[in-house]
Amino acid sequence: MAKIHIERMMHRNSLAVAGESAASYALIKLIPSGLGQAAKPMGLNLALVLDVSGSMYEEDGTGISRLKRIQDAAVAAINKLKPDDSLAIIAFAHNALTLLPATKIAEKDKIEDVIRRIDMFDVDPGGTAMNDGIRLGMEEVAKGAGAGRLSQVVVLTDGETSGEQDCRTLAQQAAQQKIHLTLMGVGIDWKASLIKDLAKLSEGKWYYIDVNQAAEAERIFVEEFESLAASAFTNVQMHLRPMKDIKLKRVRQVVPEIKELKLDEPEERHLLASLGTLENDKTTRYVIDLSLPKRPDGKYVIAQLEVTYDVGTDKETTGMVPLEMTYTSAGHGYINAEVARHIDEVQIFELNNNLQKAIATENKEEVQRVAEAIEKKGELMGPRAAKKTMLARQVLQELNVGGRVSKKTQLAMEDSARLAEEMPAQ
Repeated sequence: MAKIHIERMMHRNSLAVAGESAASYALIKLIPSGLGQAAKPMGLNLALVLDVSGSMYEEDGTGISRLKRIQDAAVAAINKLKPDDSLAIIAFAHNALTLLPATKIAEKDKIEDVIRRIDMFDVDPGGTAMNDGIRLGMEEVAKGAGAGRLSQVVVLTDGETSGEQDCRTLAQQAAQQKIHLTLMGVGIDWKASLIKDLAKLSEGKWYYIDVNQAAEAERIFVEEFESLAASAFTNVQMHLRPMKDIKLKRVRQVVPEIKELKLDEPEERHLLASLGTLENDKTTRYVIDLSLPKRPDGKYVIAQLEVTYDVGTDKETTGMVPLEMTYTSAGHGYINAEVARHIDEVQIFELNNNLQKAIATENKEEVQRVAEAIEKKGELMGPRAAKKTMLARQVLQELNVGGRVSKKTQLAMEDSARLAEEMPAQ
């Protein structure tokens, strides 16, 4: 039977609390296992919602229009899906149209034909109504929703949209209906704050596609469709039950990408984080921020942890596992290097959030200060933070030369900050 196993480790092997309380961190790894025939990946129920507005005909110095690159990427990506998966295709610009209702991937020629002719339908290119596209995508996947199937709407845009509030409302409805949104922003003219909000509200994810890299669209489409095709565990939830006087401040996913998870409290001292969908061959990791009170020397259970999930139509649980901490008044114990690496990543991610705020308020001194802090932190982290360090230097260079940071560098910096770098094998 397919199962999720839990591994957990504390930031330090023992803790000395000098004052009333001390900060600590726990790293939780969720490891899928036992995946034979019993854990076939979920059936997929997808809608592809593509921007066909006028700007999608720009070539960005690549000699190939954005739309043609996206068409090629979509055709390559559907090869990663299973014959029984279904795909609907929606195009939007000033208006939105369902070009192909939900169709089994077994009819690949039919799907490919619609993708290739996507600009020949009756969609007015003079505008960007992403809200209408998302609505039609959700309607299509709702028709095929059911136990053991994963519903996902993949949206791609290269511009700012009308109906922003409507988009947010739809993203909230998507989460309630267990439909996840994947949002892809092409180039630099889409609104990053909206795209990130929609991903967060729908418990989905977002991508940035650099238009000057001709192969980037295909790489990202294939990566996303491969990930969806490998999904085996849905409705994954982490239940945390801290002991009295233990404060659980927040939970963040740190692999495959860094994001803060919303914590609900269905009852007193029972916190719940929704983890969404997990792939059948990928370990995910989470860091829990804790505040631990003073205790006499000894080993204590500080919280109970349980993960619940669906495999097909079955509901499963890992059962309760304890999180434990050793107290010693002799001084702090050694630091676990693996946990420390993830905390470094989180700190760069937080610095990057501060950088985005400083850029938005045009506070040059703060931009300079934070970019220098990222560069310094990246240098300490060495080769695995090379891209983050390089981008921090790019920010400083643009600031010093032109007095402002380009949108492209901002997006690249943000994209890099949330992606956990490859860790050495454990």
